[in-house]
Amino acid sequence: MAKHKSAGLRSSEIKAGIPLMTLLLILVFSSAALAWHRDHPVTPYGDFCPECSSYGMCKVMLSPEKAEKAIRNYYEHKGFNVEIDGVRGRFIRATIRNDDEVVDKIIFDRKTGRIRSIY
Repeated sequence: MAKHKSAGLRSSEIKAGIPLMTLLLILVFSSAALAWHRDHPVTPYGDFCPECSSYGMCKVMLSPEKAEKAIRNYYEHKGFNVEIDGVRGRFIRATIRNDDEVVDKIIFDRKTGRIRSIY
């Protein structure tokens, strides 16, 4: 009778794969930590535009021009540059840069004045 090879893995094959799996797990879990390389986030969670109240309501919905000016003032005061990516309905999407490095991407709600990081 002919001998058939087992379809399962041998213990030596499993042992050889452990270092590779360990390396992959380290890379996967450390990449999230490297993405947050700053001590403080560029856009704190739930931050709001100074043109509106901290309760999340503007007296009137800001025009796209006023909202863009408010976003620029907010981030330029912190030393960042702003690139407006687009306006869609009541939302403005923008990229925040420190020199040439992208440090945040945000959505600004013109009705509530809320700034949310989507980066």
